[in-house]
Amino acid sequence: MPEILKIPPKIYPFIFEFNKYDYFLLEGGRASGKTQSVARFLLYVSQNRQVRICCGREIQNSIEESVKTVFLDLIEKYNLDYIIKKDCLINKKTNSKIFFKGFRERGNVNIKGLEGVDILWIDEAQSITKPTLDIIIPTIRKKNSVIIFTMNRYTRFDAVYEFCANREDCLNIKANYFDNPFVDEKIIKEANFCKEKNLQDYNHIWLGYPMSNTNEFLLTTEMIDNSINLTFEKDSSYFNNSVMSVDLSASGADLCVAKLFVQQNSTTWEEKETISWQEADTDITKGKIISLYSTWLPKKLIIDADGLGYPIWVSIEKIINGAIGFRGAKKANSKYSLNARADGYLALRDYLEKGYLKLKDKNTIRQLEFIKKIYKPNGLIAIQDKKEIRKEHAQSPDYADCAMMALYAINYCLCEKTNSYQYESYINSDFEPFE
Repeated sequence: MPEILKIPPKIYPFIFEFNKYDYFLLEGGRASGKTQSVARFLLYVSQNRQVRICCGREIQNSIEESVKTVFLDLIEKYNLDYIIKKDCLINKKTNSKIFFKGFRERGNVNIKGLEGVDILWIDEAQSITKPTLDIIIPTIRKKNSVIIFTMNRYTRFDAVYEFCANREDCLNIKANYFDNPFVDEKIIKEANFCKEKNLQDYNHIWLGYPMSNTNEFLLTTEMIDNSINLTFEKDSSYFNNSVMSVDLSASGADLCVAKLFVQQNSTTWEEKETISWQEADTDITKGKIISLYSTWLPKKLIIDADGLGYPIWVSIEKIINGAIGFRGAKKANSKYSLNARADGYLALRDYLEKGYLKLKDKNTIRQLEFIKKIYKPNGLIAIQDKKEIRKEHAQSPDYADCAMMALYAINYCLCEKTNSYQYESYINSDFEPFE
C-alpha cells in the first residue's frame, strides 16, 4: 500500500471495492479513522486521474467548518503538489479539483456546482436532512459517480442511514477507535475515562450508537417503538373527533408542517396525515391551510401563533371560527411545565407512555428522538429551545413541534376532564404579538 493509504484495515474494503458501489456509508464513533481514510483516498485518486470532488455539509458557515484542514495537513505531510485556494484544492499534475460546499444557504438547498461531480463526500452526514438528501441524490448522476457518507448518527431513524440501509449498491462499514491501529494512547485513555464516567455518552461518542434513553431526552426509544407498533381496536363512534395542527416557518430554513390526528377509540389517537411545504409567500401558506382544513374537516384547528406565524393566525382566525392560536411561551396549564410548549410535549410523552398514541411519520419520529427536557431551578420542566436544536442538528424540529401542538389541543382543548373548552378563551385573549 502507498504510504498515504495506510488506513485502518477495517476500512480497506472502501478502497478495494470502490468500483463496485454507488454509495458508501462509513459510520462509527470518534477516532475510528473514517475522515482520515476518506481524505487520504481522495487525495490518492485525485493525483492519479482527473476527478471533480465535492466535500459538502448541510450547513457550512465558513471554510473552517469543512474538511479542508484535513486535506491541508495531509498535503503538507506527504509534500503533495496542489494549488491551495480559499475554497478549493487543484492538483497541478491531473488538474483534479476538490471543493467545499454547504448545501443549505438562506434556507434553501443550493445544488449549484454539483453537476458533473465524480465523487461527493458528505462528512458529518448525521446533520443532513431528508429534504436536502432528496434533492442532492438525483443531482449526482454522472456516469460512475459515487457518494460517500461519514457520520456518527444521532438517531436510529437518521435520514442518511435510512437511505443507505439494505441497499445492494451501498457498502456500509462501521468502525470504532479500537479498530484503528494508528490511534494515539491519549485517545484510548480519554475513551476509557468517558466509559467509566458515563456509559451512555461513551456508547454514542466512542462506539457510534444513536443517542437514546438518557435522562436529558424527553422520550425513550421504547416509547417511540411502542407507538410505531401500537395495535388497537377501532370504534367508529369516535372518528369525528380530530385535530389539525400547523407549525409555521419561523425562518428561511424552516418548513411549514400540517398534521391530522384522529381519535380511534375512547383512549387512542392516530397520526393520519402529515403535509409539509416551504413557501415564503404567506398568502400561499394561508391558502394551503384553508384547503387542508376543508379537506380534513377537523373538529379543532390549532396554529402556531408565535413570531412570523402571528399574522397568519390572525387571518385564519377570521375565516375559521374557533381556530386556536398556540404560543409556546404562554403560561402553562400544568403545574409541572414552564410554559405551553412544555405542556404540549409532556402531554405527548404521557400519551406515548400510556400507549394512547400511534405515530407514523418518519420525520416526526426522527425529530422526537432528539428533543431534550430541561429542569429549571424552580423544578419546572422546559423543552430545549428551537434555536439550540437547530444548532445541534442543523434542522428545526418542525415535524415534532407540529405533533406537540396537536397533543396540546387534544389534551387541553378537547378532553372534557380538563374543562379545556374554557381554556381556549384564555389562549385567544389578550393576544398581542411578541416584540
